[in-house]
Amino acid sequence: MKFLFFAPQTLKPTGGIRVIYNYVARLCEMGVDAYVYHPTGNHEYQYADEKVPIFKGSVISSSDHLVIPDVFVSQIVDANIDSRQKYSLLIQNPYILRSVKRYSDLNKLLDAINRASRILCISDDAIEMITTISPHCESKVMRVTWSLKPDKFVNEQKKERLITYMPRKNVTHANLLLECLNANLPSNWKVQAIVGVSQKELCKILSQSSIFLQFGSFEGLPAPPVEAAISGNYVVGYHGNGGKEYWSTPNFINVNVGEISDFSRQVLCLVKQIEAINFALDELHPGIKELVEKFSVDEERRCMVEFIDSISNDPIDKNIISVKTKLPFKTNNISYIYNRMVTKWIQLNSDY
Repeated sequence: MKFLFFAPQTLKPTGGIRVIYNYVARLCEMGVDAYVYHPTGNHEYQYADEKVPIFKGSVISSSDHLVIPDVFVSQIVDANIDSRQKYSLLIQNPYILRSVKRYSDLNKLLDAINRASRILCISDDAIEMITTISPHCESKVMRVTWSLKPDKFVNEQKKERLITYMPRKNVTHANLLLECLNANLPSNWKVQAIVGVSQKELCKILSQSSIFLQFGSFEGLPAPPVEAAISGNYVVGYHGNGGKEYWSTPNFINVNVGEISDFSRQVLCLVKQIEAINFALDELHPGIKELVEKFSVDEERRCMVEFIDSISNDPIDKNIISVKTKLPFKTNNISYIYNRMVTKWIQLNSDY
């Protein structure tokens, strides 16, 4: 049995795709015949932590197992997957399941969920969302997680009077907060946006930063706040629901979405506190230790072992003969790029 993990295509760093590549890496380490599969077949994600096998064919056996991520779930029914083909879903962000109008059909979404062998959910919040959408699927839900390499982020570099953030989501909120901070932040403190940097540069910036601002509103299990916290930052902002399970003081300070004045007050209070203790951020160390353990490669591997064991123990219908089937979602590069452009246009016009 081969395991094929479907992955979208992108030319920029994307956390969800990094997670998929890491899952395949863990399975390969266990001796499982596992691959990443991109719609055009010849694509390979350039920002992966590890090298993994890419499946470039167009036909598989119906005895193989597909793992389909959340961004494809609403399209599964229209993809006409062979009824004999088993698949599981990987839900990293339950809030995007119906994010594009042309695929936003609740009945098709429920049918795709009901036909799945397993539903891998990245967070407690994702599990709650999926079982609320489809209560009958609860027995198929399995918890997974993602990992990071802490040695890239845990360091002893001297902290600076620096506040960092990533302006990818809720840009209006970020701009409003910056306006509030501009009039009140001490002149020797600066705010820096983190945009388009390499992983190495990201780690360097976070190691120098003292406060990280988080603006994501709906998240599966957001990684940037964890990376910032492990780098020794106080993280202030929105947990995005998915981050609730690790959003604990003193490392994380919660702000209700849209409460910009409170956001500003929390940041300015932290600035005074950090100055008062002369950057001796010892109170953050226990929380950093907990995060390193929670997001370890060992924990990620344990989840993958449970998934593979569960699928392997499913009863096999000996009356069904394994046949060759076509891979769903396969397309050429031009068609894929055109489809992505149309999708982005629809999202922008839908205020997504």
